[in-house]
Amino acid sequence: GEHFSTSSTGADMTKSLPPRQPSPLCKLPAWCGVDMSELATADADGADSPFRDSPHGAKVDALRLLKSRGGNAFRMRLWNSPCAAGQCNASRFAHANLTNVLRMARRVAEANLSFILDLHYSDWWADPLHQAKPLAWQDLPLPVLKRTLRAYTRRTVAAFVAQGTPPAAVQVGNEITFGMLWERPGEACARGGRLACAGDLFGSKVDLAAWRRLGALVDAGMRGVREACPRCEIAIHTSLGNRIAEFSSVGIGDWYELLLNHTTSPSFDRIGLSLYPAYLAPHPSSRPASALENIDALASLARRFPGKRVYIAETAYPQRGTAPPPHRFAASPLGQYEYLRAVLSRLAQALPEAQRGGVLWWERNESCDDALFSPSGVASPALLHGFVHGRLPRHHLKAAEPSSSRARQTVCGSWPPPRRGPCKLGAERSTGSH
Repeated sequence: GEHFSTSSTGADMTKSLPPRQPSPLCKLPAWCGVDMSELATADADGADSPFRDSPHGAKVDALRLLKSRGGNAFRMRLWNSPCAAGQCNASRFAHANLTNVLRMARRVAEANLSFILDLHYSDWWADPLHQAKPLAWQDLPLPVLKRTLRAYTRRTVAAFVAQGTPPAAVQVGNEITFGMLWERPGEACARGGRLACAGDLFGSKVDLAAWRRLGALVDAGMRGVREACPRCEIAIHTSLGNRIAEFSSVGIGDWYELLLNHTTSPSFDRIGLSLYPAYLAPHPSSRPASALENIDALASLARRFPGKRVYIAETAYPQRGTAPPPHRFAASPLGQYEYLRAVLSRLAQALPEAQRGGVLWWERNESCDDALFSPSGVASPALLHGFVHGRLPRHHLKAAEPSSSRARQTVCGSWPPPRRGPCKLGAERSTGSH
C-alpha cells in the first residue's frame, strides 16, 4: 500500500548494524518514532546497551538502531519532580527528571533524530485517569498557577535550547482529554483545569467554565514554549484516537475547536491522538471498534483543521499474549509488524501529505507485551522493518510466530495498573468520575 514519502538518511551505525540502510517510509516533518523514555536510565549513555538487532547479534545503541531502520523521531516525558509526594519510587522513575531528559536530548541529537518533549505537568503519570498537580503547585490559586506554569515551561524549554538541543516539538500536557492540573478531591473546580468538572466534556451540556480554565492553562504553557523557542512546534495530545467510533470525528473536532476558542496565544501546530487497539471505545451499536477504522475517520478531522498536522502520539500492539478484538492481527512479532505497517498505510490514505504528522510507538519496557524488544532485548520485526520500505525478510516470517507454549500475557510490569489496564477505558467513558 501507499505509505509516507521516502528519503535517505545519513545516520552512523555500529558495526553490528546492516551495512546498507533501507529507504525510510517517513520524511520529516512526519514522524516515524518511539517514546522510549526509560532508556535514560536503562541505557544511561549508550555504552552498556541491553539491546541487539538479532538473537545472536552484538549489542547496539537503541537510538542508532532506530535511526538506521527508518526512524526519525524520539519522544521523552518530563515530570516536574518525579514521585515528590511519595506516590512512586523516585529512583525507578528518575528517567523523567530534567537532568536525565536533558542528557537524553543530547544523545537524540547525536543520533540525528528529532526530539519531542512531552511535558506532563505532574510529578508522575499524566493520562486520562491521572492529572495531579505537582506537589509544589497544589495550593496555588488559578491566577498564580497560570503564571507558574508559563514560567516553568519557559525555563524548561530554555534549558534544552541553551545546550543546543531545542525540541522539534513540545507537547503541552499528556493525554489531556479531561484536562490537566486537576484540583484535589473535595476542592472547588475553580482551582484546577479538570474538564467536565460540573457538566459534559462537549455537547449540549458542555461545561464552558471548565474549558475557560483549561484554555487559560494551555495558553500559559504555549506562551512559555514560544518565549523560549519561537521555532518549536507545539502539540496538543489527547486520548481521543481511542474514542472516534464512540464520539465520531465530529465530536473529537469539537474538543479541539473548544480548546482553540478558549486560548489566545499563537495556536498549536499538531493534533496528537493516542490509539490503542486494547482500549478502543465501542461503537454505539456495541460492535467492537477497529483501530484502522478510527484512522480512516481522521480525514474529516484534517479537513476541519487544515493548518494542522495530525499524528498518532502513542500506539502499541502486542507481540505476545492476547490480541485485542477484533483480532485482525495476531499477538505475535509478525502481527505487531503488520499492525504498524497498516497504521502507516491508513494514515497515508486518510491524511493529505501536508497534514501527515506520523506515528510514535509507546515505550520500550521489555516486560510489556507490546514493547518493540523481546524480554532479552532483541529488536522486533516491527522496529527493524516497520518504518522502512520493502517486505519483511523471509527469516522473520519464519520466526515471527511464537509457539503457543511460550505465548504469555503480562502487565506492563512497571506501570501502575490504571495506566494500562481494563479500568482505563471504563473510567474514560464516565467523564464525571474524574
